[in-house]
Amino acid sequence: MKYLAFDIEAANGYMLGSVCSVGVVIADERFNVLSRENIWINPRTRYNLNGTRPNVGIDLHLDRRLLESSPDFREVYPRLKALLSDKSYTVVGHAVDSDVRMLNKACERYRLPGIDFEFICTQLLYRLYKGESAVKGLGKIADEIGLEFCQHNSEEDAYASMMTLKYLVEQSGMSVEELMEKYRVRRGSNVNMQLTRPVSLEGQVSKKHVTQQAIERIKEYVGGVRRTGSDYKNKAFCLSRSLELSGGEALFAVLDKIAQNGGRYTAKLFKGNYYVTDGQRSEADVMREKRVGELVEQGLMKVISVEDVLEGKL
Repeated sequence: MKYLAFDIEAANGYMLGSVCSVGVVIADERFNVLSRENIWINPRTRYNLNGTRPNVGIDLHLDRRLLESSPDFREVYPRLKALLSDKSYTVVGHAVDSDVRMLNKACERYRLPGIDFEFICTQLLYRLYKGESAVKGLGKIADEIGLEFCQHNSEEDAYASMMTLKYLVEQSGMSVEELMEKYRVRRGSNVNMQLTRPVSLEGQVSKKHVTQQAIERIKEYVGGVRRTGSDYKNKAFCLSRSLELSGGEALFAVLDKIAQNGGRYTAKLFKGNYYVTDGQRSEADVMREKRVGELVEQGLMKVISVEDVLEGKL
């Protein structure tokens, strides 16, 4: 399996389809570079030689005479399609979503079919390998791995992307596929000009799994509580995610009070009469409480506190 790293620059930052260069670097399975080039493209639009937008300070290393004597996107499209859709290559890019968007916009501009292919994002893999929350640009990564390159030149950026992947493989002692599996990374794809971003499913899956486990434990616990009263008969209680996941004394005190008095716990908002909160708001709570607000406005739910439940103030 060979690797193909690519990078795209647009001459006019206000027009994503103004592609002016596509850097392509091809390497073998050991990341020995087999070829590298910058495919220059006449953008057929106004542009600023000092940057994609006036005074932004980004040097795209453009040469007006070179660009204006280069073929336009329509002419280079067949070659780009052949390269990117070649199944013998694993396609690689850095923050590759933006490159694919530019590619799609250029295809739309020239009324050409989209280019269907899958790709790996080295920016995402580097962040996961380093265990960091924020992504990094190629310049910062190059400093960290000791790589010298000329940033914002498409060919050089593609080369830096390739070397980033090489670094990850060598430092981890794992293959690219093993890295992808370890961090549960889903490849990105572009099909009929519909972009699916490359993401790690690890956090999404683990959070969902943890929540489901907490809910199952709560149901099991409530099922074992002996009913001693009927104050909460025919009343269903939803709990905030922070309360459900807390595992603390307040959680079990609330569950005891609800179950002992004939109430029912439910994880489904639309089945609840009361929404119990401990005053803490997780990210999941923020999203859920939008729906809670709608149910409250419709008179279908009431928001109460842990103390309200324990004191019987419904």
